[in-house]
Amino acid sequence: MSNTARLLYSNDHFDNQRGQALLALLVILVIGLSATIYSLVSPTRSTVERDKITAAALAQAKAALIGYAAGVSDLAGGERPGDLPCPDTNDNGAPGTPNCNTQALRIGRLPWKTLGLADLRDGDGERLWYAVSDNFKNNGRTACAAPGDAGCLNSDSRGTITVRNNAGTVIHDGSNPDAYTPSGVIAVVFAPGAVLQRQGAGAPQDRSCTGGSCTAAGVCTSSPLTNTPKCNPVNYLDVMTSIEDNSGFTDGSNSDGFINGVIQDATGNLIVNDRLIAITYQDLMPVLQRRVAKEALNSLTAYASANNGRYPWAAPVTDVTSPYSDNNGERFGRLPDNMGATVLGIGGAVATTVCALLPALCMSSTWPVGSGITQGTWWTNWKEMVFYGVAAAYAPAVNATLIPFTAAIPASSGCGSCLTVNPPSATADKRVVVVVAGKRLSVANYAAGNNQLRTTTANKQDATNYLEGTNNNTATSNTYEQQTISNSFSDFLLYQ
Repeated sequence: MSNTARLLYSNDHFDNQRGQALLALLVILVIGLSATIYSLVSPTRSTVERDKITAAALAQAKAALIGYAAGVSDLAGGERPGDLPCPDTNDNGAPGTPNCNTQALRIGRLPWKTLGLADLRDGDGERLWYAVSDNFKNNGRTACAAPGDAGCLNSDSRGTITVRNNAGTVIHDGSNPDAYTPSGVIAVVFAPGAVLQRQGAGAPQDRSCTGGSCTAAGVCTSSPLTNTPKCNPVNYLDVMTSIEDNSGFTDGSNSDGFINGVIQDATGNLIVNDRLIAITYQDLMPVLQRRVAKEALNSLTAYASANNGRYPWAAPVTDVTSPYSDNNGERFGRLPDNMGATVLGIGGAVATTVCALLPALCMSSTWPVGSGITQGTWWTNWKEMVFYGVAAAYAPAVNATLIPFTAAIPASSGCGSCLTVNPPSATADKRVVVVVAGKRLSVANYAAGNNQLRTTTANKQDATNYLEGTNNNTATSNTYEQQTISNSFSDFLLYQ
């Protein structure tokens, strides 16, 4: 090989080696840069994923609680539309005590088994926690002896839990200072997040069974249950000193409620990582109004089915003495408990005598068996809030063949001119309308120009204190209206 050839070979060889070295260095740099980028990005990505899991779990729990409250099925056994389960205090997935009539028992884990949920966990793998307002708990409650009593659950009921945002500002006031704006929260669901050291504590939160008693399945058995760390809310729920402590609350207090995280102290230390979601009056009450309206309409439909298509006379709005009694010719009012005027279409002693002798000629004096309209049950909570109207063609009728007693009350010939619900339509084709009153409206939001008051007998005798627009009707008016529930219209309406 010539010297020139050797030189060229040497240069090419050197260039190849240098190229390979540069390539190896580039690979090392890329790997190093990727690792650096991953170390910077991965925690953020992980946090986002945990937050998504937490948000989804909270939303699912909220939906399940609203569904539970609206769908209670044992109305004959004492449940009320709106009842929420007591918290799980021993970590078995169900209410841990027979009742939650003390403040401490109204906070615990979400009773996920009772709600028909999977074992929901937040983004840190922790089970959700839950607190319920005294007014909406379904055990250990005060009986509703008469509409409007403190123990009743209806559209005048309010949540009693205060909630602050992570800046410490009250966004839901459990003391409900404005009589016309329900501001207290009905229930709260928490995602407790990872273990941290509560402000003022000497050690991180302990979520074990150490120092207490648990079954093999992890169910707490100590007495009290809070002796077991994993069943003590202080080991899951955090505190912002002098502002809120999420491990407990006081019904009706605007200073002892809950605070939503994430919150750091002045030095950047994480002090609250609880995430919460609230169930408000606005979330739940329209759903309950729909349920109550449906129960009332079902009862009216069952009554008409058993009485040749005719509905009972209403109890006059002016008659607020319980039990409510129907009145001859009354086509708008509250649903009656007693139907003495309905039985023959005329009422009075003659009807009583005739119907006792020949019951087949008369309309029923009671609601059908299984009807929700039963005095002394959940209905007592709502009866003051429920109104109905019936078209003249479907009202009780006098039997034209009373002599010689050969036929029962005649069936309706159908709508020539019946009730109108406008919106949705100006057509007078509705047989019966049920309207459930919602929250009271203030003069600022009520077109009638007055505050809706429901405390005195005179208040209760005035339909304008319950219903809006054309719904505060009379027997001579046949027009109602259906609107979206808002700050200026709170009626819920169903019709046939």
